[in-house]
Amino acid sequence: MKKIFLVSALLVSSFQCLAAQILYQGSPTESTTATVSRNEPNLITVDGRKIKRIYGAEGLFTVTPEPETGAAWLKPTADKPMMSVFITDEEGQHYKLLLKVEDIPAETIIVKGGNKQPGLVISKRNEPRNDDIMNTVIALFNGDGDAKNETISLWKGTRFELIRTLDLRGIRGESYLLTNTSNKPIIMDEREFYRAGVQAVSIENPTLEAGQTTQVFIVSEVE
Repeated sequence: MKKIFLVSALLVSSFQCLAAQILYQGSPTESTTATVSRNEPNLITVDGRKIKRIYGAEGLFTVTPEPETGAAWLKPTADKPMMSVFITDEEGQHYKLLLKVEDIPAETIIVKGGNKQPGLVISKRNEPRNDDIMNTVIALFNGDGDAKNETISLWKGTRFELIRTLDLRGIRGESYLLTNTSNKPIIMDEREFYRAGVQAVSIENPTLEAGQTTQVFIVSEVE
């Protein structure tokens, strides 16, 4: 089972910003990878917004809120070189970060969002189930669930393969591999994967060059 950490955050001081890693998540072409210290707490903020929650696999890290500034301090607790983290801000926007863990001094990470909601799109009518939805996506991202091998027709110039499923309290998560088999780049939007019953969609890399592959996570209601 995954842990959910409740935190709130404000902007860090201008001094801290000078040495910060800034992640631009509003554009699908920007990287969402950052480096954090293995042995010291690392500061994470969302530019102009408060962080409500930080999600991650149980036992990989701890999160400590800072009441005075609202900042969130994240410290790895497991001996792993990389880990995935999901952040939800006060407006319900979601961010997915891939953190590289190294033996370096503490880091400051500032996430800058854009007009397009990146990472994970959850239908507003299903907000009461956000925790279960996020936990399902995280579990699939970490390789949990039942392995599948099924090719599904999608768009011309793509190959779409169901590789894993996971059931959790009335919802089903599906993990797909989408490959651009054409000779041109393709740009995707999470809304293109919505169908009846779908509660959330997450695309690991919405922009694919010819021959590239990305993971697509779809969470649906189970009747």
